[in-house]
Amino acid sequence: MKRSVLAACACLMCAFFLSAPVVAQTGDADKKTARKMVEERTREDFEQFKNQKQRDKDTMDAVKILFYNKAYIYYACLVSIGREKFSDKAVAECVQEPMKEMMAGLNRAKADSRNPKAAKCEASARLVKAEAEFPPYDFLAGDDVQLYDFKALRICQTSKMK
Repeated sequence: MKRSVLAACACLMCAFFLSAPVVAQTGDADKKTARKMVEERTREDFEQFKNQKQRDKDTMDAVKILFYNKAYIYYACLVSIGREKFSDKAVAECVQEPMKEMMAGLNRAKADSRNPKAAKCEASARLVKAEAEFPPYDFLAGDDVQLYDFKALRICQTSKMK
């Protein structure tokens, strides 16, 4: 990466596009259905955000990363809950902690980008296996669009230097 992509997100008004829940219309949470449910809502939210005003490429790449990570959080929760236990409440509870970590990471992104461990921490917090299972939707695809474990990223960046 040319620079810490997460740092490019620090100045964005993120509450708008990160707080909108995925509204489920069915309890069928198999992987294919879960991916489609998340895609529909993510596309709506992304298009609405993208159309608000013109943004530069770095900003749009950062926004794509955030939308991709949000979509994956919801997808992983839908799949883990399964259709037998599915409810909007169960989804909301499942996504709460990972979304909180992502939001906290976004709030710290500018400061964290100056951390000498930033690139190493981003690499170690990347969810490569999850990216293979859940590639970005076409409208979110890009060279640096990746999934992160934001809790692992926070722990790495706040740990003592070695």
